[in-house]
Amino acid sequence: MRLTIDRGEIIHHAGFHRLSPAVRHGAPLLVGPGDQAGRCGWEAFFRAMDGLGLAAELGEDGSARFVKG
Repeated sequence: MRLTIDRGEIIHHAGFHRLSPAVRHGAPLLVGPGDQAGRCGWEAFFRAMDGLGLAAELGEDGSARFVKG
């Protein structure tokens, strides 16, 4: 897994793995095609990520989790 705050890298990872940005309970996440809850645009997603001081931990298998950066 690689840790990043680079917006372009996060967007590329999401697109490559068919994930969409979402915010649930104020926290950012990347969700699959069948998961509609909390889906939002990239601006709201990155606002939530920045507001909580998070970095994305991206896995080559398409996983993504957000940790204090």
